[in-house]
Amino acid sequence: MAGNDVWIASKYITNPGGDRGKSCIPTLKTRSSDGNETLAATNEEKSALLAHTLFPPPPATSSVPDTYQYPEPVEEWTEITLDQLTAAVNKLSPYKAPGPDGIANIVFQRCRQLSNYLLPLFNAAVKLCTHYDPWRESVTVILRKPGKPDYSVPKAYRPIALLNTTAKLLSSIVTDRASYILEAHNLLPATHFGGRPGRTMEDSLHLLESTIRNAWRQGKVVSALFLDIEGAFPNAVTKCLIHNLRKKRLPREIIDYVEEMLKNRRTKL
Repeated sequence: MAGNDVWIASKYITNPGGDRGKSCIPTLKTRSSDGNETLAATNEEKSALLAHTLFPPPPATSSVPDTYQYPEPVEEWTEITLDQLTAAVNKLSPYKAPGPDGIANIVFQRCRQLSNYLLPLFNAAVKLCTHYDPWRESVTVILRKPGKPDYSVPKAYRPIALLNTTAKLLSSIVTDRASYILEAHNLLPATHFGGRPGRTMEDSLHLLESTIRNAWRQGKVVSALFLDIEGAFPNAVTKCLIHNLRKKRLPREIIDYVEEMLKNRRTKL
C-alpha cells in the first residue's frame, strides 16, 4: 500500500459505518415566493426540485447585441494530429467513473489502436460541425456538500456530471487547442488566473497581496469586492459564451464545435 491508498484506507477506518446503498437524500423542502413550504418526498419530486435548483432556465432576453462586429480569427484551424490525440489520451485518469456509454478511460490507454479510428472521426466532427447525438447525454450524480447543517435543503447538494468518455476526449483536445491560441496571442488579460496553464490560486493571492501593499505604501485605502458565482458551469448561457469566444478571435471551427456540442443536451439525475 502506497501513496493515496494509505489515506483512503484511513478515511474508511475512521469514518462511521453506514448503509451506502440506500438513498441519502431525505425529504426536501423549499419555500415559494409567497412563503408557503413545499415538500418533495418521492424520487420524481426530489429530481424535479433539484433540477430546478441546480439548472435554472436561461434569461428570457439576451444581452448579446445583434449588430456586434466581430474581429477576424487570429489564426486558422488545423486538423487534429495523432500526437495531440495521444497526449490527450495520456492525460486521462484511467479509472474515473464513465458516463452513460460505460467506457472507462483505461480502454483508450490500453487499446492504442483505437486512435487510428478516432482521429478521422474527431477531425470530421470538427470540420463538418456535427456532434453525435448520444454524446449529448450525461449522468448527474447528486452529492452532499460536506458540513451542511440541514440536508433537507436542495442547496445543500452539488452536481457531478459524468460525461461520455469519447466526447470528453474530443472536448479536451479542442480545449487544449483553444488554450494554446489564447496564450500564444495574449488574448486574455494579465489578471485572469482561472483555467490557465502555469497560473495557480497562490499566484492570484500573491498578486492581490502585492496590489494591496502597493496601495498602502501610497497612503491609499483599499476596497475589495468578492463575488460567489453560484453554479457557473451548469448555468452558462450558450449565446453569451459564443459571443465571448468570437470576441476573443478564436478559430471559427472551435466556436462552431462548442455551439453544436451544447445543443439539446440532456442529463439524468
